[in-house]
Amino acid sequence: MRSVAQRSSSPVTACGSVTVIVPPKGWLKAMRDTCRRLDILFVADEVITAFGRTGPMFACESEGVEPDLMTVAKGLTAGYAPMGAVLLSDEVYQGLAESGTRSDPIGHGQTYSAHPVSAAIGLEVLRLYREGGLLANAVIQSKYFSAGLDSLLDHPLVGDSRHRGLLGAVELVADKESRTRFHPSLNLPTRLFEAGYRNKVIFRAFGDNILGFAPALCITQEEVGQLVERVRTTLDDVISQEDVRSALRTTKKAQA
Repeated sequence: MRSVAQRSSSPVTACGSVTVIVPPKGWLKAMRDTCRRLDILFVADEVITAFGRTGPMFACESEGVEPDLMTVAKGLTAGYAPMGAVLLSDEVYQGLAESGTRSDPIGHGQTYSAHPVSAAIGLEVLRLYREGGLLANAVIQSKYFSAGLDSLLDHPLVGDSRHRGLLGAVELVADKESRTRFHPSLNLPTRLFEAGYRNKVIFRAFGDNILGFAPALCITQEEVGQLVERVRTTLDDVISQEDVRSALRTTKKAQA
């Protein structure tokens, strides 16, 4: 079995504390190849990116990457029941299996291991991803989703749009050229979420003024259009507030 040292990586960084960061094509494979060359186990964190969120069943597939271990959850049961899993390569499994007798169990477990209800839900959800057409629909709708987020780049508040599959974000800035961020005292995340709620759209309003989106894989083209339209209305509502407009003008004057 290989070195105990390991390198964990997510194909797209997106979690509760880190906003959506999409690495360039080839980055994941380069990380995997480097770990293989240095004899380091490569762990892919696909808790968010797996099960069609970025296109294929697993995001690693897009670059032909086979990690030594892969963590999954959330989409495993579509969020209807708690369940997580760690997938092992044959090499890792054999390393564990050969470390004891045939009757020894693998010394690893999770809080919801073998939970019968979660397992039943997970099996049905996995069937629906393929047989129910969810993966195929997500691939089709992703092009409208990415185009919709990119269309927001002309808004005075939006400095960047990034996405992969049905996972994306728009970054709000006080100045498009310098990418200067708004001062935290404006409390934009709360304003954005409240305005979005009034406009009947829910998103992640991160503390660094980035809006995160992860629509359902069953979304339609019409619903993607509604999502983008309501986000734009939300941005209009926020920029109509006096102190937000002043922050935009102040930044431009300072640069002038």
